[in-house]
Order: sequence, then structure tokens, then C-alpha cells
Amino acid sequence: MIADKDKSRKQRSRVRLQQNMVSLCCLLCVVFAVGWVIHSAGKKSDLLTFSADSRSQSSSDSVPATDNSSKSDSSQGDSLSQADSSLADPSALQPEDPDPNTHPYSQPKDTEDELENTLFIGDSRTVGLFNICDKPKATFYCAVGLNVQTVFQTPAVALDNGSMGTVEQALAQGHKYSRVYINFGTNEMGWPYYDSFVELYKKLVDTIRKYSPDAKIYVESILPVTASRDQQGDAINNKNVQALNEYIKKFAADNSCTYLQCDRAVMGQDGKLPEEASPDGVHLNIDYCKYWLNYIIDET
Repeated sequence: MIADKDKSRKQRSRVRLQQNMVSLCCLLCVVFAVGWVIHSAGKKSDLLTFSADSRSQSSSDSVPATDNSSKSDSSQGDSLSQADSSLADPSALQPEDPDPNTHPYSQPKDTEDELENTLFIGDSRTVGLFNICDKPKATFYCAVGLNVQTVFQTPAVALDNGSMGTVEQALAQGHKYSRVYINFGTNEMGWPYYDSFVELYKKLVDTIRKYSPDAKIYVESILPVTASRDQQGDAINNKNVQALNEYIKKFAADNSCTYLQCDRAVMGQDGKLPEEASPDGVHLNIDYCKYWLNYIIDET
């Protein structure tokens, strides 16, 4: 009888021990689970915060895509020139100037100019200008890869009827402009003869005057490139920028156009485009496009 009681007591002790061990294991599992949930929640919070910040930064820094509607009168051509071949997605043109408000053209002085009846004609650099322009009354005939020759050949502009046409066909639609700004030369720096450039430039100006005879025509200087882009060893360099600008300046004087020295709005003290102004050494980021546009508004 005593042996049976001892046996029963030992069994109860083992059962209590097993129950205690099970309870301890369960407690440890609960502690581990709670700790893991807290840890995971912290990670998730960090991830969500990073993602939100990234979207916010991307939204504020990126340039909106070009609208190819007939209202915008702007589109991108199919062929890329040597300069334009480096143009990535416009969202890559991000401002990097640490203190853009210190720039003399960070804000336009003439806040009343809505650029009504104003036309901009140009290549991918002018596309960048279109992307940041907050003046809906302005018209843009521009495309990536466009030059003074392909304005008469490439259907790169959205016409009023919804089809694509050349810049010449767009000019022939009947819109009358009071101001026309032309920016070409970056894609033509590799041409062997600049005389051909001047001849085609004159043909473009004559075409503009044919359809908008009262327009004041501004021929813009070619904007400089960065020092790093200058050192790549091809035709896109600041020496050629200066040389071709002399041709454009003389052309303006000989053909009753106004030469507009837009490089003053974006160049550094060394006469070159600052490295922080461009992601590829040629195309301007958002801030510098704004400086360029504000210069045009204030100086004309």
C-alpha cells in the first residue's frame, strides 16, 4: 500500500514537472512571438517611411513627361542626334543645386508675362524648357534630335488635326505669333560646314516670317556644356559652342533678329555649365531650366 502511494506521488510529481516545462515553453514562445511582432513592425514602419519619402522626392524632383497633344504642340522625334542620344527619361533631370534661391534668375522679375502668342522652337533642350514651363499660353514646337534641317523633314510635332507633322507644317496652320524663340546648334556642332547650318537657319527664319510676318524673332545662343562633358573628346564641347555662337550672333545681325545670350542664365564663372546643373553634361535639370526660362521672360 505504501509502495503504491509512493508510486502515485512520483507520477504526480513527474506530471507537475512536465506541466511546468510545457508552461515555460509556452511562455517562451509567447515572449518570442511578441518580440518578433514588435521587431517586424519596426522594420515595416521604416520601410513605409522610406518608400513614402522616396515617392515624395521623386514627385518633387522629376520633370513631367511631355504631352504630345495638339494643345502642347510638342513631341519627341524618333531619331537621336549625338547630343540628344544621352538624354534619358526626363525624370532623371533632377535639381541638385544646394541653394537655388541664390541664383539671379531663380525667380522671374516680370511675373505678368504669360508668354501669350509666343512660340519656342528647338531640340531636346527646349523639350526640357517645355517640361517645366508653367505658362499654358506658350506654344512649343520641339523634339528630341531635332535640328535646323529636320524641322523641314521629320514629322515630330503634333498638329491641330491630331496627326504628326514637321515644324514647317505646324507653322503653316495659321497661328500668328508675336514672339518666336529659336534654340538650335547643339545637335549641329558635329557638322563639317557651319555655312550649311546658317543657310538652313535662314530658311527657318524666312518660313517663320512667311506665316507670322509681325513676329519678333529671338535667336538664342547655344548653352554651354559641363567641363566633364567637354573632356569626352567629341564635337559636343565648349569650343564648338563658342564658335557656332559667333555664327548665330552674326546671323542675327544680318537678318534683323535679336540675339539672346541665354548662356548667361546657366553658365558658371568659368563660362561652362556647372556640373550640378545637368545629369549628362548637356541637358539641364529642373532648376537650371527655370533659370533659362526666367532669363528669357525678364530679358525680352
